[in-house]
Parts: sequence; structure tokens; C-alpha cells
Amino acid sequence: MKNPLRHKGGFTLIEMMVVIVIIVIVAGALLPRLPDVGAARLKYAARKLGGTITYVYDRSAATQLTYRLTFDLGANEFYVSRLNRDNQFEETELAFAKRTKLPANVRITSAETASQGNVAAGKAVVHCFPGGFADYAVFHLADNGGNEMTLIVHSLTGRVEALEGYHAAERNKV
Repeated sequence: MKNPLRHKGGFTLIEMMVVIVIIVIVAGALLPRLPDVGAARLKYAARKLGGTITYVYDRSAATQLTYRLTFDLGANEFYVSRLNRDNQFEETELAFAKRTKLPANVRITSAETASQGNVAAGKAVVHCFPGGFADYAVFHLADNGGNEMTLIVHSLTGRVEALEGYHAAERNKV
């Protein structure tokens, strides 16, 4: 005959609650240490933008053609144009410089260029000339989490400097 008071296998409600509390405590300790995904997207966008500018600068010097990078602040994208024989810029796609939309939570908040000054809306442009010269420019990027980055395009080298935070353009260069 079976004893109805005999303990059956399984966990009690108390045991389950203790395990859940332990999981919550461990998760609470680990979550703040996980990388900020928004900041990672911002850094990715900054690297992509900087790499494209450097590539187009090098391409312009190598092919002896004038290129223009257009940054559409409203559409949150950038693309490359080449000066044609009619002295008009026409959009072109290069191997490593195609029309690119920034990640959804990243935006170009403003730009300062040598040819346009401060641009807070519309389109900002950077020209890359055949002689190995580019427009000096500063781009400010931000994400929805309040993280900011600044990209500085150096005229003589085409090098793009990426800085965390907001940095104003040097007045003597813009």
C-alpha cells in the first residue's frame, strides 16, 4: 500500500522563489556591465563615415578626379559624387563608397565645412581635389542615448580624427 504522505519528486514553491531571486540578483549585477549598444552603433557610424571620407580622398588623389561627399542631415545618409566633363557633380558609387544610410538611432546633428560654414539642416558637402587636398570639415554625430562623437576632416592629409563628445571646429580653419 502507498503512503499518501510520502514526498514526491519536484521543487517546492519556496525553492523556485529562491532560485528566481538569485537569478534577478545576478542579472542586476551583470546588466550594467554589458556594452551600450547605442554607443557601439554610434562608433560604427563614425568609423564608416571616416573611412569613406579617407577612401574618397585617396581615390581623388590617385585618379586625379574631383569628388564630393554629400551628407544629407535630413535623410540621415551620405553619398559620393564625381565632377563630370560638363563641370557638374553626378552621383557615383565606388567600390567602398556607396550611398549609405546611418543606423536608425544615429544622426548627424550638425556640420561645419570650409565652403559652407555651419550647417544644421539640409546638406553639407566635402570636396576632395586631385592635388591631395580636401575641405576642412567637422561633423557632429549623436545617438538617442545622448552619446556624441565629433569627426574632424584634415585638409592636407585627408585624415579623419574621431573624438568622443562634442568638439567645436577651430575657427581659423572653417
